[in-house]
Amino acid sequence: MIRLLFILLIWLPELTLAQSKTVESASSAWVAVETSPMPTWRSPEGLVFRETFAEANANRWPVGLRAGFTYTPGPVGYQLERRGADSSQLARAWIQLANRFDLPRIDTFMVQLDVLPRADMYPDGGLLFGVADSLNYSRVWLNGRDRVIVQQIVDGKPDLTSTNDRLASVRFPTQKGRNRITVWRRGARLHVFVNDKELPGSPFLNRAVRGNGVGVFAKGNWLAFRNLTVRTP
Repeated sequence: MIRLLFILLIWLPELTLAQSKTVESASSAWVAVETSPMPTWRSPEGLVFRETFAEANANRWPVGLRAGFTYTPGPVGYQLERRGADSSQLARAWIQLANRFDLPRIDTFMVQLDVLPRADMYPDGGLLFGVADSLNYSRVWLNGRDRVIVQQIVDGKPDLTSTNDRLASVRFPTQKGRNRITVWRRGARLHVFVNDKELPGSPFLNRAVRGNGVGVFAKGNWLAFRNLTVRTP
């Protein structure tokens, strides 16, 4: 009996820890699923691109009033603000990486971005990567309090065959204030993390990205971005 009590005292804390990893997510039935913490990127000798979105705007992001939105780099981050644009419109901005990154031709890369809504708001926008032009790109969309959408856009429309033969739209909790998106491509699989937790259903089967650009987009009235990082082996 004493031995049995000793085993239970050791085993029960581990059971509690394992159960704490679940989140209410993954389907319309809100099934509890287990998510994984983000692994450490282990390629310190590879290429790295970092963007802080400082006022100097060394990488020449779009600025000023464009199609009903203002684009403003500065200490707060890169701010996209609606100024008369229709509520159905998105603000988008991207730059092309140097040719040596070559995202369409390599099978391993990581892209990370901090998304900052106003302090009491949930985000509505996110990360663009693999951008070829305005009609061909991939994106991770933090769509309010509990929805994350992973899409590859081809010729202006979501490509339903590019991610597990379906549009990847999962229930996953975001938070007010800063949220971090991380995309990690490894071969034909695309790992997607929000706030260092992997999405339900990730890694997604995903074909090669269309271009070498990275960027941001916003659907709400105001959203800021910081700390855009791209790493390749």
